[in-house]
Parts: sequence; C-alpha cells; structure tokens
Amino acid sequence: MDIPLHVVFVEAWVKHGDKILLAKRSSKDDQAAGFWALPGGKVESGVQSGIIEDALKREVAEEVGLEISNPRYFFSRAFVRSSGHHVVALSFLVDYSSGEARALDDQEEVRWVTVEEAESLLDGHWKETLAAFKELLKH
Repeated sequence: MDIPLHVVFVEAWVKHGDKILLAKRSSKDDQAAGFWALPGGKVESGVQSGIIEDALKREVAEEVGLEISNPRYFFSRAFVRSSGHHVVALSFLVDYSSGEARALDDQEEVRWVTVEEAESLLDGHWKETLAAFKELLKH
C-alpha cells in the first residue's frame, strides 16, 4: 500500500522582549531563496520522545546560533516544496535563552524585528501564521 506522506517541518518564532527573529534565506537555497522566514527545519527520522522539541532547538542553533526554551505550539499549515514534497509546517512561539543571533546554515542575514516590521518583510505565504501569532500575543 502506498501511503501519502508529508515532511514535518518546525519553525520557531523566537521572542526576545518585544521583538522576534527573522532570517533571510540564502539566495542559493532551492526553496524560497532570498526571502525572509523564521528559523526552522525538517524533523529528522527517529523514534524518541521530544522529537519535535529537539528538532526546534537543533534547527535554531544550526541556522541562527541561538539557544531557545519553552516551545508553545500555535499554528500549522501545509504547502508543497519546490521539490514537489508535501510539507506540514508546525509553528511554535519560543523564548530566547542565550546566544548572539547570526546568519549561519543557509541564511544570509538575521534581524530582530517588531511584529509590524515582520508584516512588511514576510511575504503572503506567512499571512495566516502571522495572524495566528498576533492573536497569540494578545493573550
């Protein structure tokens, strides 16, 4: 039996004071090259407890050099990558713990921004997630 599968992707909305961290993807990336996004990545195969939380921490450390804590799930969406793979993206609000944000793995630039600034930098792909994030901040 051929079961259709999704790649599981996690993204971190890293909050530090009244700002969140955005990362500009490499212009050489095969997906959304040169666009602003949130740090995150694919959940690797494995059988373990805390696999989502571990993926969040690993991807944020690899991409922008930060340690994070306290992940809170707030939104999901699905999309198709340029490779044709179907992806389920899980969005988490996380707290900044330590480190200096810098562009590392597949990133060209990082920037701490307000929610209003994020609205002007993120493209339409993020509209629903950004609305859910803003709603989360109200509570």
